[in-house]
Amino acid sequence: GGLSYWPGQGQVNWWSSAYAAHFLLEAEKAGYAIDRPVFSKLLGYLKNEVKRQETFMYRYNGTNSREVAVKEIGYSLYVLALAGQPDISTMNYYQSHPELLALDSKYLLAVAYGLAGDQERFERILPPSFTSEESATSFGGSFHSALRDRALALNALLQIKADHPQVAGLARFVAERLKNQEYLNTQERSFGLLALGKIASREMTSTATGIIYVNGVKAGQVSDRELLLQGENLHGAEIRIEVSGKGNLYYFLEQKGISADGRYQEEDSYLQVRKRFYDRQGRLLNDLKQLRQNDLIVVEIAIKGPANAEIDHVAITDIIPAGLEIENTRLRAMPQLAWIVNAQEPDYLDIRDDRISFFTTATGTNRYFYYLVRAVSPGRFRMGPVGADAMYNGEYHSYHGAGEVIIQGAK
Repeated sequence: GGLSYWPGQGQVNWWSSAYAAHFLLEAEKAGYAIDRPVFSKLLGYLKNEVKRQETFMYRYNGTNSREVAVKEIGYSLYVLALAGQPDISTMNYYQSHPELLALDSKYLLAVAYGLAGDQERFERILPPSFTSEESATSFGGSFHSALRDRALALNALLQIKADHPQVAGLARFVAERLKNQEYLNTQERSFGLLALGKIASREMTSTATGIIYVNGVKAGQVSDRELLLQGENLHGAEIRIEVSGKGNLYYFLEQKGISADGRYQEEDSYLQVRKRFYDRQGRLLNDLKQLRQNDLIVVEIAIKGPANAEIDHVAITDIIPAGLEIENTRLRAMPQLAWIVNAQEPDYLDIRDDRISFFTTATGTNRYFYYLVRAVSPGRFRMGPVGADAMYNGEYHSYHGAGEVIIQGAK
């Protein structure tokens, strides 16, 4: 009942068979007649294949890899459920072994339960966001990629809950990649267009328009095209969108920087980052309001993750107060700083005029990084918190240690 990748090849290809069954279903839903005997044999083939418990070495997030169930399993379970013939026993097996599934396969399994009428398991299995994995592009097997996986997850989610909160974020990612990615493979195009086409068809009858007010003053109107508002006048402003008509109006807000009054949300979510300050002799500086111009300060940053776990690709960023300037990061070469004995090398170091970033892996014990700054400009300056974020899962983050720096003139 399976199909080969090339005509006359004779060798059955599992992913292509599931792919063909899926698009036969989509075609039938769109009003086209399909060959039912052929389709029934395809479903029979998929029912046999999902029992194989086959695995492969899955590469993701740059250099990470782990053994997971082949992605054909999650996709086949989704297609079978879409056809009204869910394989509950196999679905239950993978529900009990979520560690065997790649992130997109978890989405497909959750939706398969939803299609089978099990809303509770759909909600429980569905990942909170598609941010912790970005698969390396595969040139065979299931032909996965970062774009294809998200498009497939989005398409499945639209099938069961088109108004789910994750739809907008996934749609934005897929749309931007389809628009800006220079080369797209067949899978990326087909699943991307299939998912966005479903959204577009749903919105075809929308008459929704919106007027945006900033601090009570009309700043723009949205009707049939995108509107972009930007500028410092938006910071801290009261923004209101007045919507009329029927349908959905989509918006997103992005801001970055340090608040003028120094307020920020200090929190540790699975990660803990802290910074401390020392003089050149290794004495702890508890007060940064009595610095002198030309003073040298050693900044210590400590990062710790959950116990018994490793969080890869953690970005630690410390924004430097305007009165300070990064002096030297090669502290081990300086004899007067021999007291630093626990410094570790980051995977990558990025230095800019206003910030320094360390990229590393967070473990259950503290890892320490150091850099040297000089007080260059007298005055009173705002110091932002040091931040740590897992690059592929925003749920893992920590922000701590904002304050004020006062630099007196040189003696």
